Amino acid sequence: MKNFFAEPGFLGTHGSMGADLSFLLAIFFTGFFLYAWRLAKNHKGNTHHTLTLWGMLLMLVYFSGYYLIRDLGVLALEGREGFGGGDFLYSYAFIPILTVHVFLASVGIFIAFYMINLGFRASFLVQGKRVLKEEELRIKQKDFYVSLASFLVFFGIVALIRCATLRCMMVYVIGFLLVSLVFIFEKFMERVIPIGAKRHRVLGKITMLMFVSILITSMMTYSLLYIFYAPTLSGH
Repeated sequence: MKNFFAEPGFLGTHGSMGADLSFLLAIFFTGFFLYAWRLAKNHKGNTHHTLTLWGMLLMLVYFSGYYLIRDLGVLALEGREGFGGGDFLYSYAFIPILTVHVFLASVGIFIAFYMINLGFRASFLVQGKRVLKEEELRIKQKDFYVSLASFLVFFGIVALIRCATLRCMMVYVIGFLLVSLVFIFEKFMERVIPIGAKRHRVLGKITMLMFVSILITSMMTYSLLYIFYAPTLSGH
């Protein structure tokens, strides 16, 4: 599979198969979620819930698998990441854009997990129709700590299995810190927006803005890496 992703791409650029697939899927998933969000605005809760749930699950499966296969988090810490342009562009254009993209994509993955969970917790079925709960929605203190501890164990086990370097370990430490921030964010939102329905609507808008921002930075990164300049490393 790793060799397949490293094959030359199909878009006619300098991109690999994995880069071209990720680029197109970023466009597809962003458009898909914007459509699902539009359904929610039109009070089509059932269709919105189903499409968003399966869309996020498919997105998480692909991009998590692609991340693990290509060690993208580690590569982002290793150096020039194959950028073929000059040093000035690398330092003042490529790196800032890539940093923003990696940050948004990392947060976006965990926000996707969170929104899947919130979508179930903040809604219920009324005569077969999914409706948001206009009531307080809070996570129990015990469940909060158990869930956080479970993620810590998960990241620790994966890091021990996959990592042989400190930089690799740092990727999983950062990943756990991002998860922790999502949990802290949940507790913060419980106080700021205690009503489940309102919280879901507000965070849904924020999530859509984040996904659009991820797409924009993805297009900019892809263009700099594979259109304007040829990559300097094979397989990128």
